[in-house]
Amino acid sequence: MTEQRGGAVAHAASRLIDDAYMTWFAAESRCEQRLRAWLDGPADDRTVAYDSYRAALDREEVAAHELQRRFESASRSPGCS
Repeated sequence: MTEQRGGAVAHAASRLIDDAYMTWFAAESRCEQRLRAWLDGPADDRTVAYDSYRAALDREEVAAHELQRRFESASRSPGCS
């Protein structure tokens, strides 16, 4: 029973990390798209494009911190080593 519980905890931790990774990956992709739009866009749209890039960068940073937090939390959990 203990092994089953440990396996379930490890599986749940893995799913949480996977979800956080996918969230970060999507945020990073949007950030890259916004960066390209800022750098390659017309001069008259650069201020708006820059603001959009900065917002995407902020979201990517939050997602990266959440991924790191979940990974570290799972690493400390029993049965997840």
